[in-house]
Amino acid sequence: MKKILIGAAVVAAITAASCSHKDGSEAAGADEKFAVSAATSDSVNTLFGSYVGSSVLADYSRLDSAMKAEQPKADILKGLQYALGAPEERGVAVGMHIGLQMLGTFQQLEQNGVKVDRSAVLNAFKKAFLADSVDGTYSGMAQMEYQALMGRIQQESRDFENAKKANSPEALANVAAGEKYLAVAKEADPSIQTSESGLSYKIENAGDTAKITRRDVAQIKYTGRLVDGTVFDSSDDARLSPAGVVPGFGEGLQMLGKGGKATLYIPGKLAYGVDGAPRAGIGPNAMLIFDIEVLDVNPGRK
Repeated sequence: MKKILIGAAVVAAITAASCSHKDGSEAAGADEKFAVSAATSDSVNTLFGSYVGSSVLADYSRLDSAMKAEQPKADILKGLQYALGAPEERGVAVGMHIGLQMLGTFQQLEQNGVKVDRSAVLNAFKKAFLADSVDGTYSGMAQMEYQALMGRIQQESRDFENAKKANSPEALANVAAGEKYLAVAKEADPSIQTSESGLSYKIENAGDTAKITRRDVAQIKYTGRLVDGTVFDSSDDARLSPAGVVPGFGEGLQMLGKGGKATLYIPGKLAYGVDGAPRAGIGPNAMLIFDIEVLDVNPGRK
């Protein structure tokens, strides 16, 4: 979500004002503090508030209606009042800054399915922060365990979302259509084989004995189509590496040498998976059929 920020010009103005105040104090001597008139102070207060308010409004006006609904003006004012009403001790300001950063992390945690207990977080923070000294061993272990746990949670979250996509009506229909298409093709042409990965292929000509390796760049001619016959991509002179294409295409390329020709039947799991490639008209878990011919092979770096 886009955040509303005070522009750099405002920060510069604050910095300039702070520097001016410091310089004036030093010039007046150690026992005196520089002070402007009450009328000037009133003007600064009003102008500063008006300037910052207008700057924030300019950012706020650019938000779409959904974002404005998530952060109404009343809530923004409430947060501002909390901050400006806080005690003036510098430590309080530091604590508020840390707290705001932690709130940002809370949002990320909740997006990953974590139920945040602010009291539990605060209690753990107090215990660590109020200790007499830093326990480097415990701190390092806690950080590593946190990162490992978050990595696991994020992977579980991705797996969960992918499982939902894989079980969507469109994805299930595409898998069924691909299996039916392949079954019919194999019945008509028994020379079509299937590898352990699930890639099905028919090699018309294996080409040179030296096969394409993962790091090589092959110059190829190809046509890619869907099971309904729709051509979604083609080229008479493409330069591709097995390492830079979908897994099924890369596996098929490595079966061929220069002069090789084959047809690849790539199931969705070895193609664009549950996300598909919408811009190319490829749905989730859709099977892809490629007719390929290797024109030349440029050896990759060892």
